[in-house]
Amino acid sequence: MLFSSPLFIFVFLPAVMLGFQILGKAGRRYTFSWLSLVSFVFYGYWNPKFVFFLAGSVLLNFLIAKQIVRSSERAQRGWLLAGICFNIGALVFFKYLFPFLDFLHSHGALASSFGSVVLPLGISFFTFTQIGYLVDLEQGMAQDQDLIGYTLFVTFFPHLIAGPIVHHREMMPQFAAQRRFRFRAEDVAVGLSWFIMGLFKKVVIADYFGHVAYAVFKYPQGFGVSATWAGVLCYSLQLYFDFSGYSDMAIGLARMFSIRFPLNFNSPYKAANIIDFWQRWHMTLTRYLTLYVYNPVSLAINRRRFAAGKKVSKKANATLEGFFNLVAVPTLFTMFVAGVWHGAGFQFLVFGVLHGIYLCVNHAWRIFVPVTSHLRKLLPRPLSVLLTYIAVLVGQVFFRADDTHDAVYMLATMLGIHGKGATLAHNPYPGFRGALFDSPQLLVLSLLTGYLIVWGLPNTEELLGEMTLGPRWYSRFLPSVRWRPNLPWSIGLAGGFLVGLLMLESSASFLYFQF
Repeated sequence: MLFSSPLFIFVFLPAVMLGFQILGKAGRRYTFSWLSLVSFVFYGYWNPKFVFFLAGSVLLNFLIAKQIVRSSERAQRGWLLAGICFNIGALVFFKYLFPFLDFLHSHGALASSFGSVVLPLGISFFTFTQIGYLVDLEQGMAQDQDLIGYTLFVTFFPHLIAGPIVHHREMMPQFAAQRRFRFRAEDVAVGLSWFIMGLFKKVVIADYFGHVAYAVFKYPQGFGVSATWAGVLCYSLQLYFDFSGYSDMAIGLARMFSIRFPLNFNSPYKAANIIDFWQRWHMTLTRYLTLYVYNPVSLAINRRRFAAGKKVSKKANATLEGFFNLVAVPTLFTMFVAGVWHGAGFQFLVFGVLHGIYLCVNHAWRIFVPVTSHLRKLLPRPLSVLLTYIAVLVGQVFFRADDTHDAVYMLATMLGIHGKGATLAHNPYPGFRGALFDSPQLLVLSLLTGYLIVWGLPNTEELLGEMTLGPRWYSRFLPSVRWRPNLPWSIGLAGGFLVGLLMLESSASFLYFQF
């Protein structure tokens, strides 16, 4: 069930809210049971049989968590390892095993193909959520939960399918026993506004750019330089507004129930370097990988160096050997994991390693080029933002392409290596005809409008007052237009909602649902 579907908006969500308001009077257990039940319904609408897999995953992780709580310190590590192995094993089976076997078959290493298996929706997200809980529990950073509380933590429908990846200590204290489970007018107003903004981004903007992106990536060898550039730029904006829209809708839905999720998207295309980009894009995934992958790897390397009598200070980072071991190795490994997490294809591995290289270059620039160096002055912020965006754009070609061959071919086309080829105005695939294809002028205007929104306007969190505003050009007038529960905002949001409703039937699923 999509957040942007009529069934969700007009049937599921009102029913959930009504049940929450009624059962909230009965207390915590009834409220938790209701929210858990409807979350399973939400998940099962896509494929009912995977409800049993989700329930089994939740139950087994809950039992392992109980063993961690009850066991001695030494046994806790064993149970934690068992829980991690179970979760990673399930992820490998559904997401990586059969593509790997097909790869071996296609290269003659296996005599027959093993077919494929349907990937459970959101498995990467609820798997990471549960691994994080087990690690936090073993380290004393999470509270023990009863079954119904743990089930709600994992399955709460606003974050179940595609995040944000929430820590237990962030979410469950907000469901504390002393809380009154009733709607608060202010939270419902903010949450509904947040949801409508996200809905508009998704169905009006992201899906609009998605038509050109789909055609160009579907037939990468059928288009020339200008059309391929147009397709890649359209995909970049589609991905931006799709994930931004989803994040807004998820956070807004939780806010309606007075639950504050961590922010997950903060104008990443405004980033002036790749480090800044990953602190703005899929922020909860970056935080998760830092806590549970980068930090343990870095700590292990530091301990090994310390035992060998080598330095682990900042001065050691400024040597080539120290930089490679202390910075490059944990960074590259973490981004390798990030790439593999996104998908089983080799193109995702390239995407992750490419961003790992970007990050290493960025760290090297910070460490080896002094702040007072003239080289720093050669990259004013606008140029840094553009350079960062181009680097991200190259990675997104691998992220979206069906395989590495298509990605490399498209990048070569963008450089003019394959000649001019077909333009969008002479699209060789009539099945993709539409306003964007028939009018290149409209496409250029749409792209310029998209980038104006991305680079020139405040984001949703800034408009809603949920984020401290940095020194930007719109800081002077933003307070006067910031969200308030007043008539102008009500009219504007109502208009945006109506426009979104008109386009619901043609809305595609969120791009991050495939992970």
